[in-house]
Amino acid sequence: MKLFTPRPVIAGLVSALMIVGIHACKKPTEDINLMVNTSTLSKAPTLVQFVNANASTGTTLPTSFTVKITGTDAKLVQVDGGGTNFTATNGVLPLSLTKQANPSVTNPVTYTIYAEVPGFLPVTKTITVTGNTASMPVIPLVEYAKPAQGTAAVTKQTELNNGVTTTTMVATTTTNATTTENSAISIPAGTQMLDASGAAISSSQLNVNAVYFGTGNKESLTAFPGGFKVTNAIGPNGQTISTGTTFVTAGMLSINLNAGSTAVKAFSKPVTLTLEINDKLVNPQTHQVVKAGDVIPIWSLNEQTGQWKYESTAAIARNNDGKLSVSFPITHLSGWSANWYGSTCPSPLTVKVHTAQELNGDFVLSLTTANEQQVSSSEVTQLKEGFSTVLNDCPADAGDVKIVVYSRNGSTLTKLGETATFSPCGQGSIDVNLNTQPTVDYIKTTIHMTAKCSTQQVVAYPSTWLTLKDATTGENTNVYMSDGVATANLVNGHSYGITTNYSNRLYNSASFKLDKASGVAVPAVNGLSGTANYDAASNTIIVDATFVMSNCN
Repeated sequence: MKLFTPRPVIAGLVSALMIVGIHACKKPTEDINLMVNTSTLSKAPTLVQFVNANASTGTTLPTSFTVKITGTDAKLVQVDGGGTNFTATNGVLPLSLTKQANPSVTNPVTYTIYAEVPGFLPVTKTITVTGNTASMPVIPLVEYAKPAQGTAAVTKQTELNNGVTTTTMVATTTTNATTTENSAISIPAGTQMLDASGAAISSSQLNVNAVYFGTGNKESLTAFPGGFKVTNAIGPNGQTISTGTTFVTAGMLSINLNAGSTAVKAFSKPVTLTLEINDKLVNPQTHQVVKAGDVIPIWSLNEQTGQWKYESTAAIARNNDGKLSVSFPITHLSGWSANWYGSTCPSPLTVKVHTAQELNGDFVLSLTTANEQQVSSSEVTQLKEGFSTVLNDCPADAGDVKIVVYSRNGSTLTKLGETATFSPCGQGSIDVNLNTQPTVDYIKTTIHMTAKCSTQQVVAYPSTWLTLKDATTGENTNVYMSDGVATANLVNGHSYGITTNYSNRLYNSASFKLDKASGVAVPAVNGLSGTANYDAASNTIIVDATFVMSNCN
């Protein structure tokens, strides 16, 4: 999936009103249109994309679903166009910060996104904003019926006697072609199910849904709940780790239990979790592959708040099948993970890119462990010879690392180049060479957009996201539009449709051919239409479009 950011435009409220043909018999305001620029009303535009973590499953997400925004700075978050009706439409949720927010590196704005989508594991992601630039985080959703590569799911039902297990209940994930380890939850007989308040649940049936996240596949690591860069973890001393930390994981089991229609959050007896561990995983503390006797911290994740909490440690051992594993008791439900953690390097790392051709799209420059678990990253929309970016939060305790550059399309990552492994602290800078890419005939495209109100004499120059769907390839290009103007490099000769989700309403056009012909119509489907014309002087296709709003609050 591609992302392009807009060229600079002049912002601010238009101070002059244009009056055309006022006659004495008319009201003084009858022919006046109030022209409003909108970029001053929001900051740090963020296009949140929910995607199926298994790109090949064919299962589509619901047309719309509710998203919760929580955390310290949740009050500063709004949908594009204003308001707090956080509803993802077609898997997309355009967010921004209110005009009161002033995010910076020293004063970041942090909030957590949480969503429960039927048929999928609940998902959480913490967003940290340090400036007023556009961003496009991707949140993969793991489907219970068709989990992503590197993960494994289990669903199970068992009988209860008034909310109490009558026999020991064991739910075990199964291995598969991409997940060679399994995990299990074991609930002993006589265990009472408890709700979030600690009250006993009276029910005759227990429903188990759990997903195991392994470490041998990048799809699993990309979908890892909560991510690996942690900003608000509670450490061993019971205090928040103020400097933040980074995890190197040995695996995770995310569990959801329901007794009848009530979510189970605690137990009257300790419950045992077991995670098998990939025997090729490198222990970042010893810089050697893991072995029996290695000790690893155990963490729990509150999915709704995105907060990690240090719980205990566990020793790695060989199980009856000869595989490495850790087992530990739990008394409450959340996501549970075995993660090493540590401090960050005192100085940043500069990454310099070398490529024979300028590339446009959605790219991720990742600092990864040897098995390609991302521990730091930078997301960019253009790569060209000599491009550089700075990673400020390199982990000092992750062992040897490498830089991997990916092109991203939804949940699919395509590797473009990588470095050899190196020690990040003291490195200073690193060069990465990209593989040669095929030449694409791009043409610069400028889009001018206005939003008209059907009930008031108001014309707005919206600041929001546009999705340009390439009908030729099926690929989406996401463009952030500021005060009604956006630019993108699109493929000459392909057909595109335009969609925007503004103030929780969807507007879109039919497809039109993007070429150097003059006067090409942009036909309407749902309130968005216009024309596309080629400007030979600037070698640019200029699209003039409008959508009409029925609700102009």
